[in-house]
Formats: sequence, structure tokens, C-alpha cells
Amino acid sequence: MIKGLIFDLGGVVVEWSNSTTYRYIEEKYGIPEKVFKQVAEKGMPDAQTGKISEADWMRATFSHFGPPQPCSYEVWGKTFEAARYNSKLLELLAELRAAGYLLAALSNLEPSRAKWLKERGIDARFDEVVFSCEVGLRKPDISKCTPENLEIYRLALRRLGIEASECIFIDDNDNCVDAAESIGITSVRFENVEKLKKELHTRGVRIQKT
Repeated sequence: MIKGLIFDLGGVVVEWSNSTTYRYIEEKYGIPEKVFKQVAEKGMPDAQTGKISEADWMRATFSHFGPPQPCSYEVWGKTFEAARYNSKLLELLAELRAAGYLLAALSNLEPSRAKWLKERGIDARFDEVVFSCEVGLRKPDISKCTPENLEIYRLALRRLGIEASECIFIDDNDNCVDAAESIGITSVRFENVEKLKKELHTRGVRIQKT
């Protein structure tokens, strides 16, 4: 029996995109979006697990393209203002809580995004919130799955107090979905709220209107 659900945030609960930041950097600093992305994403896992600070990650990335411009290290945290919650998904979360399900958020995040979410009440939406930058763990690429780097899923389960067989995981990334399934968590790749509701219904999840 399903007792809880774990949700990814970016692209599911929250509408934001790294592409917005990369386009901003191209326009402001003249660094091609694709080139900056390639360099930035090599260091992103370390920034998302607290191995390096977000500022140092940005400084190191910009240093590939010459001396960093003043305050360029702050750019990652300054480009989320256009981000917003998916209102239909928030309604679904409320309906699931009303039906008695436990809910957790699980996301690979840099500190600035974690701050953005906390300032906008993410803790009130879920019973548990697991951010990679706070726990030092990260959702892995399925090709790199080991018992150690799958631990973030197990951490979310422990915090909810449920077993893998009692949980459904929702993410818009195939790798993360496959990784969760590799330890026995039923998983759904998110496309839109209406399709998700149908997927949950087929898995016996009750959705109670509020």
C-alpha cells in the first residue's frame, strides 16, 4: 500500500530552467550559452553537495573565459526571479495531504535555489524536504549508481518513515526515475499534472479534493 510520495522540484513543483541563467550570461557577459553550460555543469555536482561553495563554483566557471567580471559569482542566484510554483501541482499536493499521504521534496540544488524555495514556503508544502546542498548527497545518473550514491533516496524514505515499496517517486528526469526504481521505489516520469493524476490513480493513490 502506498503511504507516501516523493517529488522532485525543478520542472515538477517549480517552473524554472538553467537555460534562463545561461541565456542571461550570454547576453550580459558575451559567453555562448552552450559553452558556459558545458563548463558549469562539470562543477555543478560539487556545488550541489556542498563540496565547494556556489560562489567558488561560479568563479571557477567564469575563470575559463578570462578574469571574472565584478559580482559574476552571484549570477546563479540572481536569475530565479522569473521562477514560480506550478499552481496545479500545488493543488495536487494539498489533495494528497488531505487524503493522508506523507509527502517529501527531493532535489539536487545549489544553496541559492534552496534559499529561494525556503523563502517561498517550501517547508509548508511537504512533510520532509531533502536538498542535496544540505545533506551532501545527490540524485545520481543511473549509469553511476552505487549503494552509496543512491543513499539520498533512502534518506528521504527514512525521514518519511516508510519503505521503498510504500512510496512513489515523481521526477521529470529519466535518470533519476531509473535510479529510484533500482532500489524498489515505484517511479513516474512527470510530464504534466493531468497525466500524473492518471498515473497515480492506476497505482491506487487516492486524490481527495480540498
